[in-house]
Amino acid sequence: MAILTKIIGAAVAVLMLLPVPGQAEKARSGKQDRNKPVITIGDRPGHGSARRTEQKNTMKPEIPADTKAKADKTGATAKRNLSAVYILPKGYKDITIKGKAEASKKQAARLIAVNNQNLPIGCSVGEIVDLYWEEAEREGIRPDMALSQALLETGYFNFGGAVEPWQHNFCGLGTIGNGVQGAAFKTPWEGVRAHIQHLLAYSSHDLPKTTLIDPRYDKAHNLRLQKGLITKWSGLNWTWAMGGEYAEKIINTHQLMLRCEDKEPDGMWDDHKKQQKELERLYEKKMKEREAAAKKYRKNGTINRKTTVETTPEKKDLEKKGVARKEPVKKLVKK
Repeated sequence: MAILTKIIGAAVAVLMLLPVPGQAEKARSGKQDRNKPVITIGDRPGHGSARRTEQKNTMKPEIPADTKAKADKTGATAKRNLSAVYILPKGYKDITIKGKAEASKKQAARLIAVNNQNLPIGCSVGEIVDLYWEEAEREGIRPDMALSQALLETGYFNFGGAVEPWQHNFCGLGTIGNGVQGAAFKTPWEGVRAHIQHLLAYSSHDLPKTTLIDPRYDKAHNLRLQKGLITKWSGLNWTWAMGGEYAEKIINTHQLMLRCEDKEPDGMWDDHKKQQKELERLYEKKMKEREAAAKKYRKNGTINRKTTVETTPEKKDLEKKGVARKEPVKKLVKK
């Protein structure tokens, strides 16, 4: 009996030392989870380049395995958790295009300065902020949100896409992809004014209080009058831009602005007059090139249309048969 007890005790000890099925897999999985980088949003407002910030903020959140399994069975797609990707305040979908600024000018300037040390648009950080506050407040548009939209569209005025700095096109007016540069304006204030006027075209029955310089105002305004005005930033998704998270990106940029210190950044009022003159000369040159290209296009288009008419199959058949084309009868009309 004592021997049997010893044998049973030894067997139990051996079994306890053996690995539990799946335990090693769980341990490896837990170790991998601990080694995964923790994504934090907005710890350092405006830190790094605009491109790096956008890449960080557009990372897709992981979908839990059980959720994915349920989605596969039902055929449904797991809903994207936008709050895990962007900094979004409570009730952000109700933020209106019109209204007063929440961020200060210094906070806006600081966000720009952190992401771009030298603006290439012919004005200082302080001047572009002042322009947005002046033009937007005149029309009742929120200046801090409008500027946030410009920062998103231009990559904090670093550009890098189809639009170039000399265009002063801060909101993507007329850019439809495939390298199309869109509208161009001679000075920064004209670009800002056109941006604010376009926002007004989307959101209000009121006409601009300033001279109309937005080339697409009438088209946009008439469309919104037919389909309904867009009074909230969330309504710009799939309307202003072909994206379902366009408004979230604007609001995320604005939240970064609010987290900035309310203190004037270094170089806020640097002199850009020399750069401004160079950009104005470049603007004149580019616009002449555009006009020449447009004339060439119109001319080639006319020639092509004439060629198409003159080489129709019907005419070729008549020429083969030797049938002469009848000239129109001219009637004499007394003056």
